[in-house]
Amino acid sequence: MAIHKTAIITDGALIDDTAEVGPYAVIGSQVKIGAGTKIGAHVVIDGDTTIGKDCIIFAGAAIGLEPQDLHYTGEPTGVIIGDRCNIREHVTIHRATGEGFTVVGDDCFLMCNVHLAHNCKMGNGVIVANGTMMAGHVSVGDYTVVSGLCVFHQFVRVGRLVMVSGLSGTRQDLPPFAMGDGRPSVVRGINAVGLRRKGIGTAVRSAIKEAYRLLYRSDMNVSQALPLIEEQIEPYPEIKEIVDFIRSSKRGVADSIAAGREAMDEVAFDAI
Repeated sequence: MAIHKTAIITDGALIDDTAEVGPYAVIGSQVKIGAGTKIGAHVVIDGDTTIGKDCIIFAGAAIGLEPQDLHYTGEPTGVIIGDRCNIREHVTIHRATGEGFTVVGDDCFLMCNVHLAHNCKMGNGVIVANGTMMAGHVSVGDYTVVSGLCVFHQFVRVGRLVMVSGLSGTRQDLPPFAMGDGRPSVVRGINAVGLRRKGIGTAVRSAIKEAYRLLYRSDMNVSQALPLIEEQIEPYPEIKEIVDFIRSSKRGVADSIAAGREAMDEVAFDAI
């Protein structure tokens, strides 16, 4: 195990023999670090925090510290980070409040100064660019890309394979396979590039586009559009995912229908 002589490792920490810990890092007593993971200089990891295999955590990151929540009273919560994550300088990931864990999936890339607050849940393959902040209980679906300096209100959900443009902010949910942009964020189209890169075929992409046409570019409201989507569009799993996401939304989905018709970018929407 390569541990720099200036690192502080508290008794009880479980660090794999193949892991590395850089200078002046501080590792708490409940921390578990997997094989091949590299902890950079001045990183602080505390609480009941588990970090998977082959992660790289760069200088100054702070993981598992107490949440910025006045309701937190020291309850035994923690952080779980998956395998092969790349966590850049000064990222902050706080432990959960109440109960449970703040979770980051496998193969995620969090760029400099990203903040994940208590109880956030991030799927696999998520990319979050510099300076983005997620309040408590935000969830992000697999393979979503969030550009820089975005802000997410507490309890917001972002679906799978969403593309969020820089400087966006949202108090409402962003549905799967969409492109979100603006403050407040609106749906500008479908994430055709992301869908193609993940091997989603033309027929499914066309079905997704048609579903969003009914939701955002018709005279129907959501309660009218969803049954029509189920009746008229081939029942691919992705279509069910969209319908289930919208029906289960507690904050409402980004855009009123009227705003969506005005905001929808013709080029982005028509692309499949």
